[in-house]
Amino acid sequence: MRDGLLHDNETSLPQVYTAGVDSLPTRVLTGCERADVAVIGGGLTGLSAALHAARLGMTVAVVEANGIGTGASGRSFGQVVPYLKHESGHALNLFGAALGERLVTAAASGPDFVFELIKTYQIACEATQGGLIFAAHSSEGLERLKQRAAFWRKRGLTVDLLDRDETSQAIGGGDYPGALLDHRGGTLNSFAFTVGLARAAAMNGVSLFCRSPVEAIRRHGASSWELKTGSGTLIADKILVCTNAYRNDLAPGVGAHVLPIRVHQVASEPLRAEISSTILPGGRALTDTRRLPSGVRLTRDGRLVVTIEGPLFSSGGGNIQHAAARIAGLFPHLGRVTWQSSWSGWIDMAPDQYPRIIEAAPGVMVGLGLSGRGLALGPLLGRDLARRAADAHSDELAFAVVGPQDVPRWPMGARVIAGGAALQRRWMDRIDVWHERRRGRPSSASQRASHRQAVN
Repeated sequence: MRDGLLHDNETSLPQVYTAGVDSLPTRVLTGCERADVAVIGGGLTGLSAALHAARLGMTVAVVEANGIGTGASGRSFGQVVPYLKHESGHALNLFGAALGERLVTAAASGPDFVFELIKTYQIACEATQGGLIFAAHSSEGLERLKQRAAFWRKRGLTVDLLDRDETSQAIGGGDYPGALLDHRGGTLNSFAFTVGLARAAAMNGVSLFCRSPVEAIRRHGASSWELKTGSGTLIADKILVCTNAYRNDLAPGVGAHVLPIRVHQVASEPLRAEISSTILPGGRALTDTRRLPSGVRLTRDGRLVVTIEGPLFSSGGGNIQHAAARIAGLFPHLGRVTWQSSWSGWIDMAPDQYPRIIEAAPGVMVGLGLSGRGLALGPLLGRDLARRAADAHSDELAFAVVGPQDVPRWPMGARVIAGGAALQRRWMDRIDVWHERRRGRPSSASQRASHRQAVN
């Protein structure tokens, strides 16, 4: 226990997510097993790949080093976003009209895809598709949101631009100059969703092997592969590597495509019902246009979950004072909030922040680069990996299919570069908020206090 908080370690999961979620029967891989498709990784990408491959008529086995959802999937902030990391025009320019359009369209449909899976398989995961609030932390951020709204309105989608008062009402606090309300997005319990997806895969005939770390992948005959663990082997025609940031050395030439970066979160004790009912009505999550993670949401039992600053490359605890200041600035009427637990997890950040399917060898495919958008893009990427395993043409898929030689790579010293960039972005965010305070000159004492907290 540090800072008066119960910290989750490398292998444990956030208690706020695991409470009430029934365990799923799995077994250790022993002896020799056979499948058409072997999936390495029991997170959202791998389980979606397994489920969709099984639905396409293939026999499938999932091999997971620890337990279902113990990586990033079970630690996610919990918002399902209909966007890529960059604005949509960036993808169109980078990938070209055809592939860029498929990628943008897939991301836009991501929440509907996820919530349809939840409905189809009756997954109990606190799912709410009530929209997401993207607030402008500065005048420049507001301009970006206006451009985003214009892009989607041209495509016939309804996104609401909120003024200052409407934004404050939608959030239940804060003093942002404006916000975008996108009705496509939503929130859920990411661990419960992952377990539910595993249960759906098992119902469709997928074998689930846990506590079975893969030691090596090697050729087996002319057209098959052998996946070796400490206690067994699995022979398959196709291998789908879905380990994201947690294991990148299994397929040759792939590891340098992602930089594992640690993201930190904290959860409060349940707020009183009369207080929690005033915050983020409709179950919507809030993020803003800051360059670093800025999420705030309320769980169904009234807990605040907040993304916080913390070490990028180690398991040290995050900055709890950051969460306290953020919430005090947004919701000064709450008074003192008691923080109960904190945790962190690794995300697989690609150099350009786009996921891809990498064909490391004939029959060995790797899905990587979700870059913090895993709740929607992970299941979509898994679906496309399954389609590729069924010999779908790359033009039928939303994600780029490339060889190891065509993958963007992080340069030497990437950790130093990323650490410096994060520090710079943190200060730029604070400077933006400081300038916005001077422009807005809030009139009420509570608003002034909100601004002071936001820049500390």
